[in-house]
Amino acid sequence: MIRKNISLYEEDMKKIEQITAKHEGNLSAAMREIIDFVDFMLRKFDSLEEAKKIEQRTKGVCVPSEMLDWFLAYTSGCLPDEDAAGSIEEICDIESASDLAEIAGIGLPVEIKVDADDDRNPSAVTIRLTGERAHTEFAAKVMACFLAENRGLAVEDVFRHTGFTTVKMKKEGRGESESNYKKVRDSLIKHFGERHIMMQEILNKPRFWNAMIKATAEWGDVERYKYPKIYR
Repeated sequence: MIRKNISLYEEDMKKIEQITAKHEGNLSAAMREIIDFVDFMLRKFDSLEEAKKIEQRTKGVCVPSEMLDWFLAYTSGCLPDEDAAGSIEEICDIESASDLAEIAGIGLPVEIKVDADDDRNPSAVTIRLTGERAHTEFAAKVMACFLAENRGLAVEDVFRHTGFTTVKMKKEGRGESESNYKKVRDSLIKHFGERHIMMQEILNKPRFWNAMIKATAEWGDVERYKYPKIYR
């Protein structure tokens, strides 16, 4: 048994009062429980900083990698709704352009670097994402949509390579005019939404497009060829 004297402020005591009450006021027992918990978190997450991200992660959704790959493939070329893109703030505290790098913390295996001429109110931003193409593409799309909606930035260019993706964005005019909004939206569709309009039309009229496709192609044979497990 090692005895040490420690000093605690009143606010510290308030933080652990539930644990202390559990041990009927035995502060030593309460501290041992806290130490055991911290040791567990360090062994599981390597650092307290990583452990602190648990609250953020529990607000999101965990899916198997194969399911994630399916999701990324079928949403490729489609833009998220504006509300959906903004919902990233539910798990990432984004107050500046550089804060967008925290998107990597939602579980995507990507590294993100953000350079802005003004971190709080940028007029030009360059984003470099390193990782697998599908993952960098999705993160880049989400970040571009967020900056477009919240900072009025348009996508100037996107450079796609095997191991990394670079996105350049800039301010499109001043104010929130309809013409500026259209330029920003068109830039997103051009660089990230090549299937967006098509998919919106299909989602709005699924019965029509199902009938159209089946009427204009030997769809039964196509289905059996592409999805053999379904027709066993």
